[in-house]
Amino acid sequence: MDHPNSILKFSLGLNGLSFDLDNQHIQLEQGLGFVDSKSIRHGVIDELAIEKMIYFIEEIIESQPLRNLKISGVAITSDAVMTQLSELFFSAKKQISRIELEHGFNDFIERLSHYTSQVAPDQLYVFTYFVFVREMMHHLRIEEIHVM
Repeated sequence: MDHPNSILKFSLGLNGLSFDLDNQHIQLEQGLGFVDSKSIRHGVIDELAIEKMIYFIEEIIESQPLRNLKISGVAITSDAVMTQLSELFFSAKKQISRIELEHGFNDFIERLSHYTSQVAPDQLYVFTYFVFVREMMHHLRIEEIHVM
């Protein structure tokens, strides 16, 4: 049942993650809140927190049926958080390439305190989402994300 145009639909929430590809539906109980609880200390995102996020996100991606998916290189989402990230980092673009995402991510790392001050303290999961999307692009070989 491999379709060459298999587009991954994803939704990353605080309490769970959902991925759809063709007729496969994968629902994971560990959401962004889990990653936050394991990585962010005292409400601060620093380089150590990001390293921990990457570790836990890689664990989630690598240990789940996600890595067996045959993705065409395109992923789509209608998550409001992705729209927020696009506004913060990508001039509100609706299509973000892997290269653009990597540039945005590097900018984020270089100017952590600037970006984290742009969102409310209870919105820090926006950055966990960003890290998750970046790791998904790497591990699942996604070349482009479309924001619906």
